[in-house]
Amino acid sequence: MSDLMGTTHKNELRNGRKILVVAKNGVFAETVINHCVQLAGRLGYDLAALSVDAQCEGRAFENRSAESAKKLCERAVREGIHCNAMIRSGDIEFAVENAIHEIKRVEIVVVDSETSSESTLNISVPVVSVLSALNDKGESAMPAKSESSKAKAIGKTAGYGVASAACFAAVFTNADAVTQIFSRGGWYAALPIATVLAISFVHGAFAHNLWSLLGIEAFKRDQVRETEHKVIQKRKQQRKRPRAYAYVNPFHRIDL
Repeated sequence: MSDLMGTTHKNELRNGRKILVVAKNGVFAETVINHCVQLAGRLGYDLAALSVDAQCEGRAFENRSAESAKKLCERAVREGIHCNAMIRSGDIEFAVENAIHEIKRVEIVVVDSETSSESTLNISVPVVSVLSALNDKGESAMPAKSESSKAKAIGKTAGYGVASAACFAAVFTNADAVTQIFSRGGWYAALPIATVLAISFVHGAFAHNLWSLLGIEAFKRDQVRETEHKVIQKRKQQRKRPRAYAYVNPFHRIDL
């Protein structure tokens, strides 16, 4: 185990409660670092960074892991949080369990959202998954993806915008010819409806891509929405206790 914080805080780190941070392919994502440091600061816990070489990469993995773990520990030091790092090889689940039993008092395990859920299914402490965007090499894939999607949205918006403007210009500049064609009757009577549908489709596609480019999107049907369900509690009905009733026969003769 390599302690990036030195030996002065080693005993204090071992005795205090800790958050075990598991890297993905030896790299700690920026969102994972921010989440762990903030969580440790609020709870007063120490941090333990774990990198698992599941693919047996060797020296390349160690160099990549050491650089990323150093970044995490330096961020923790600035916030006054003790942190150390360790590297293990083999299966992620076994490596995490061994680290939990080795360093003691691990209260929470934080993993990257891209980490397989099966590898953290049987861990004995609570596991927190932090959303991030890293590719298989541990590099951020979100900027490239966002740039390509933005360029695609710009192209679609421009294309549908030009097509929409051309449709409106063709109709309004040739109003007389359009009116004559539409008024011929027969099958020509369907042309106004077809024209309206075509222009509506092109203009609607332009508006949709424009709103998406501006960051305004509607909810998708398959998107999970959190809803509050009202819990109806059955009202307890008080049971009526049986009461004794005295029956008096009015025709009974009482001798005094």
